[in-house]
Amino acid sequence: MQNRNAIRQSAGLLRPVRVAFVAAVVLFAFFPLKAAAQSGPCSTGISVQQFYVGTDGNVTNAGRTTEGPVCVEIHYNRLRFNLGLNFQTTYTKGVDPSSVLTTGAAPAAAQGAAESQGPKKVQLDNISTSLSALDTLATTEVPQGVKAISSLLTSLDASIAPGKAFPNTVLKSGYEQLKPALADSQKLLFPAFPSDVAAGSACPAAPSATPAAGSPLAILLADQMDPTFYPANKQEVDNTLTLANLYKCAGDGYKAFVANIAMLKFWDNRFGDLGLHTTLTNAQIEAMDFTAYFIDSAQLNCTNIFNQSSSTTASLTDYDESQAASGATPAAHQQQNFFTLTCGSPFAVSVGVEFSTIRAQAFEIAPSKSGGNVYALSSNSAIHPLPIAIVHVRLAESADHKFALHASAGVSGNLQGQNSGGSSAEFLLGPSVSFFRTMFITGGLHIGAKSSLAGGFSVGDAVPSGTTTPSLTKSYTVGFGFAITFAKP
Repeated sequence: MQNRNAIRQSAGLLRPVRVAFVAAVVLFAFFPLKAAAQSGPCSTGISVQQFYVGTDGNVTNAGRTTEGPVCVEIHYNRLRFNLGLNFQTTYTKGVDPSSVLTTGAAPAAAQGAAESQGPKKVQLDNISTSLSALDTLATTEVPQGVKAISSLLTSLDASIAPGKAFPNTVLKSGYEQLKPALADSQKLLFPAFPSDVAAGSACPAAPSATPAAGSPLAILLADQMDPTFYPANKQEVDNTLTLANLYKCAGDGYKAFVANIAMLKFWDNRFGDLGLHTTLTNAQIEAMDFTAYFIDSAQLNCTNIFNQSSSTTASLTDYDESQAASGATPAAHQQQNFFTLTCGSPFAVSVGVEFSTIRAQAFEIAPSKSGGNVYALSSNSAIHPLPIAIVHVRLAESADHKFALHASAGVSGNLQGQNSGGSSAEFLLGPSVSFFRTMFITGGLHIGAKSSLAGGFSVGDAVPSGTTTPSLTKSYTVGFGFAITFAKP
């Protein structure tokens, strides 16, 4: 009867353990394995992997592998590249500078100057002055602005590299020099531009060989055909007519100027993405810090809870916007698998030794001082070691993987002789702390076997006649257990 009661008692103690263990297995088995990506600034203290994009669009230090969580930082020349990571990020191609159009207008007829000069001469002077100013702008300031942008991109490329601080000074001074050209590009109307269309009109899709009536080129051609005016003003008319032909809709000067203006307008928008605008004073620009604009980051967290490991690769897509400087459409460039994130299984198995506080007793029959035999203890240990194997489920871990918290369940073997009730399986349930995922320290509830004398006898009682060995009974009880174990290789 006592044996049956002991069995019922042990079953009652183990039932909630079995239910909890089965529930845990079912819970972990039905959740997916994944690594979550979080774009934007990363958490403080998380491990950082830095990558630098070269002028060819490739990450120059690819091939790394590390275990998450990790912060991936991409350092790149944002003025040169539009860039996207494949972590929940969809890339949209940047603006096509070839689609940027500029329009212009010819000046209205000049208001009268001194009558002694004559209205045709005043009109000629005004057209000549406007076209000369346009030619200076088109051949000097605007091309120099485009060239300065290329030079700024090259300087930034050389400075965005491992071990170098972001070159704020280079960017600021370069932009300050560009402001005049960028400001000019923002103007949609230019005097005498283009020269063969009416004031306020844009070039048609198919420019005509005949200039529009009232346009600067038409006026100049009429002056050239006027025998009463041309001979006295031949040099000015011829020089101005040369410029007018250069800046008509089909003229080489017009085409180059439109391309350069479109280029400056495009880069003006790119600078605007950084918060740089031509309305800012140099003092305002000097107070700005652009470092963060040239770094894209994504935090990768391991959220897998199924008993498997995973790896996640990172890929890069970028568009080299500097190709727009030659009028080309930026083409997409991709670099696959430049970085790999590994997520280890949250489950671990370790083996080692446990120390149980359930008293270990061995019984014997010993002679009594008063004669006869009595029941006695041959050993009585308050704390005793047990070999144990433990399964751990990782709940939380430091970013550098040095420390982790686990929920743990283990099975130990209580190896005893018959005078202690025989060997039995015992159990340890509780939290664990691991170091470098190798050494585990576990403390918690120990469910173990306890032996006692059968038949209601106690230590010191007289042994019945004819009894040669103690009759024992075993039952499960609870105590505290403490284990030191090491991960299975």
